[in-house]
Amino acid sequence: MSIGWGPPQDYFPSFEELVANYPWDVSVSYIFSRVEAAKHVTIYCGIVKIHWADSSLTRELIDKDYMSRARFRELFKTVFGKPIKKDLLIMLSAAEDIRDKIAHGKNWRPEQARNALKNIFNFAEEFNEFVNTEAGFKPFGQLKGFKGRKESLSKETTRWVLLGMGIPAKVEK
Repeated sequence: MSIGWGPPQDYFPSFEELVANYPWDVSVSYIFSRVEAAKHVTIYCGIVKIHWADSSLTRELIDKDYMSRARFRELFKTVFGKPIKKDLLIMLSAAEDIRDKIAHGKNWRPEQARNALKNIFNFAEEFNEFVNTEAGFKPFGQLKGFKGRKESLSKETTRWVLLGMGIPAKVEK
């Protein structure tokens, strides 16, 4: 399965080794740690690229933000000006349901874990295309040069922009 920018190993580099050598729950946990990282990257890159925010301050404040599933969806809509497509959310939610069963010690079957991984790979590929169409970068990909050469806002102005987006950005004196 390809993710548009290369094989899944490019963003999920330990995947093949995990599936070959570890139980399914370990593979699902690893993949979801990478998905969470991609969610943070999506919001960070969107703010920096679309809204010209200072990259170092934005990174610091996004790293501090508790990004629940609902919070990610809310921030995505705020940053990109539109919600995540429903079919993408369905794929992601199906995989998250199995991840939750695994993480919370509920009953699950190996085929459910395989389907969750398949859904995540499909989500990553389609989410990349969706974000690339909207903002010109792929969160599950190489981000070198994603911003371009435009000049960023000052840190002071960036704080106000982030506050307006609902991201706690205490203005220090």
